[in-house]
Amino acid sequence: MGFLDNAKKKLGEAVENVKEFAGDASENVKEFAADATENVKDFAADAQEKIGETVEKAKGEDKPDQSA
Repeated sequence: MGFLDNAKKKLGEAVENVKEFAGDASENVKEFAADATENVKDFAADAQEKIGETVEKAKGEDKPDQSA
């Protein structure tokens, strides 16, 4: 019975290690996803701003020269 008890103990320890690893991995994935989402939001805001600037510049270039 000593061998089976030892095997059962080792298996229990392995299960606990896997649970801990899975919890850590899950937390890391959540943090990565949050960071990625924030990066995409920042990129989209910057792109939207640059598009707006380009449109405004193009509008200004389309106007006839009225200085004459």
